[in-house]
Parts: sequence; C-alpha cells; structure tokens
Amino acid sequence: MQKGIRLRSRLYLMVLPLVVAAVFLSGVLASLDSRVALTRLANRLMAFKAEALRDYFESEWKVLMQLGLDKDPAYREAVEASLRSYAASLLRSESEMVFAFDAQGNTEMQIGFQTLSSKETRQQRSAEAVKLAPGWFTERLLGQDRVGVAFRLEPLGWTVAVTELEPAFFSDVRAMQYTHLWILVASVVVVAIVLSLFIRHILGPAERLTKTIERITVTNDLTPRARIEFADEIGTLAREFNTMISSLQTNYRRLEETTLAEIRSRQLAVEREVETLFLLGRVSDFRDVETGAHLKRIGSLSALMTTLLGQSGEQEKLMRDSSPLHDIGKLAVPDSILLKPGKFSPEEYEKMKLHTVLGYELLKDAHSMYLIEGATIALSHHEKWDGTGYPSGLKGEDIPLSGRIVGIVDVFDALTSARPYKEAWSFESVRAYIAEQRGKHFDPRLVDILLENFSAFQECITGSEKVTISK
Repeated sequence: MQKGIRLRSRLYLMVLPLVVAAVFLSGVLASLDSRVALTRLANRLMAFKAEALRDYFESEWKVLMQLGLDKDPAYREAVEASLRSYAASLLRSESEMVFAFDAQGNTEMQIGFQTLSSKETRQQRSAEAVKLAPGWFTERLLGQDRVGVAFRLEPLGWTVAVTELEPAFFSDVRAMQYTHLWILVASVVVVAIVLSLFIRHILGPAERLTKTIERITVTNDLTPRARIEFADEIGTLAREFNTMISSLQTNYRRLEETTLAEIRSRQLAVEREVETLFLLGRVSDFRDVETGAHLKRIGSLSALMTTLLGQSGEQEKLMRDSSPLHDIGKLAVPDSILLKPGKFSPEEYEKMKLHTVLGYELLKDAHSMYLIEGATIALSHHEKWDGTGYPSGLKGEDIPLSGRIVGIVDVFDALTSARPYKEAWSFESVRAYIAEQRGKHFDPRLVDILLENFSAFQECITGSEKVTISK
C-alpha cells in the first residue's frame, strides 16, 4: 500500500494554520485598533497641553500689551521665563519635551526634565534649521525621532512644539503587540494540546481499526477483532467490521471443508478411474496369455523411463496409468490368431497388427486424459525409429514420445518374461539386443537411458525394492 500523509497529520495541517491565522489576524486588527485609539488619545493629550501652553502665553501677553510693556525686553524675557516654567509644569515623563524655534529654525527654547535656560539653549542651537508647520508632526528633532503638536506664537515669532519621543509615544502599542504575540503563542500551544487530545479521542479508534485490518491483510488470519471503544460512528464501523470478519471466517471455514471434500472426491474419482483403466487392460489380458503382473510392470517401466527423461510427476503418473492400455485393441482380434502358439501367417500378422488401430478407435473419443493418452500409446507403441513399424510407418520423433517409451519397455518386458511359446531371455541377452536396435527399432536417447540405468529397469522386472538410478 502506497503511503501518504496520515489523517492525523492532515488534521494538524488543516486546523493549526487556521487557528494561527485567526489569532494572528485578530491580534493584528486589535493592534491596529489599539494603535489608532492610543494615538488618538495621546494626540488629544498633547493637543490639550499645546492649547494650554498657547492660552497661557496669550493671556500673559495680553496683560503685557494692556500695560504697554510688550516692547520692553526685560518684560519680554520675563514672559519667556514664565512660558518656560509653565511648559515644564505640563511635562509628565522624561521623554516629553517642549521646543521653540525662531523664524530661521534655530532653537530658542528646549524644555524637558533637564530644562535649559534661554542662554544655554541658544548655545545649543542645532546645526540645521528646523522648520515645522502648525499641527501634528513626526520629525527628527535635534537627533531624536519625535512626534508632537506645533503652534505659532506670533508675538515672539516662534514655532512651539510639544513633543514626545516616538518609541515612548508608541510604547503602549508595542506592549499590546507583544501581549498579542504571547496570546498567539499560548493559543497555538493550547489548541495543539486540545487538538491532540481530540484527535486521539476521535482518530485513535480509527487507527487501531486500521491496524487490525492491515494485520488481517498481511497474515490472512481472520481471528483478530477490532475493539469497540465508543458508541459513535467509528464504534459502529468496528462492530460492522467484526460482523463481516466473522461472516468471512465462517464462509472461509465452509469453503475449506467444501474444498477438502472436493479434493477427496477428486482423489477418489481418480483412484476409481485408474482402477477402471487397469481393469480395461486386464480385459485384454484375459484373452491373452499374459497376466495382470505384465500390466503393472509396463506401468512401472514406463513411469521409470518418464522420470529419467526429466518429466514432471504428473506426466510420470499419466504414463504409469495409461501405458497398461497399450494392447486394449486385442479385444477385437480373433482367438484363433491371438492364442496361436506358433508364428502368424502373413494374413494373420496383418490382422494382428490391427489391434493398434482398434485400440485407438476404442479410446480416442474419451474425455479422460488417461484414456486419451492410452489411445495415443495404443496406436503408436509398435512404430519403429527407422520407420519400419506399424500401423503408420512413422519415423523418428514423429512417433509420440509416449509411444516410443512403451515400445521399448514392452519389448524389454516381453523378452525378459517367459511365455508358453518361449523361454525368458537372460538380461545380458536383452541388453545386447536393445543396444543392437539403437536407432533402428528404438529411440537412441531412450536406449542410452535404459542401458545407463539397466539395473533400475531390471529391478522393476525382478520386483526388488532397491532401485539404483544413474544421473
């Protein structure tokens, strides 16, 4: 099974980004709103201080004008000092400062927690002139980034700025941003823990069910069952799965029983078929001088030759059970010919040769593979390698292999067996005769195999239990 991203991982990848995005977006929006709100509040406070400072100066200046002292430098300096003192009273933090710049942008006043005098301020005039327009501003003043509110004092020709350091001005906003960042981190951690517990509760049973299915698939063992943990959809699925596996196990057991019964029936049918084949062969022997031992020896000799040729076990069994039918056609040969002790006349020999064709005709239309192979053997086991055999005069490998095998073992058994009309040949004489017929009557390869394993074929005739086969 091809593996991909597990369901548990997909849920994490789906839910966590959504939670992070939601918290992050809410934090950003809250920070922006807070920034706007705090900025607006700070602006109002600074605007209030600027208006208070301006109103204070205008009231002082108005009194000075009413007294006609506005042109007197000493009184002007007194008003400046009073303005400086009042400006200092408006400041609440070290980051706040009040500046005053003349028309050329030079610093005329610098009020902070370390307030400078007018003389000291003039000595610290900025190298660059500062030009501020009335209203809210964000500028770099005297080397510092500041925000504030500027207004004009026309009698003095000054531009006054109530200011605060920009980092300090937005410190509350940054503190809120850090707070939202920690909220984001904490939310992600909490959601991850809760999601993990939730996924374990939801997907744990599903994963264990999946492992049970994989185990059954790999081992083909139908005994494992899924654990029903909760009365939910997964529990229902596990229960239905267990029911299905139980049904499969029952059906599989029945199938095994049916299969075993079928195998036993098939084996019994094959045994009965083989028994029938042997009885068919024995029918022909009842009319001949041979006995059932001849048929068994032909089956054993044919099976031995098939094995030595490297054929399969099935082919060996087929030859063992089919070869005894080689003379089934003798059923149609008259007794006067079949049981004649002497040599046949030419006419009798021609009729005797017909037993090959008659045996083939008797078996050819059968559906059993044993009978079909028996038909082939019956027709071809008297053919000779050099083409002088009967009934078709086939030559060489045109003769079916089964016919060539039975042809050589039938002669081997006939020569080594005593008959009413002849004595049994010695094994040495049989060996010499078969060697002499190599390439004439018999397939040379089969002759070589028989001669190399002569003792094994001899044991099949004598019935010894010890058979030695040359490789």
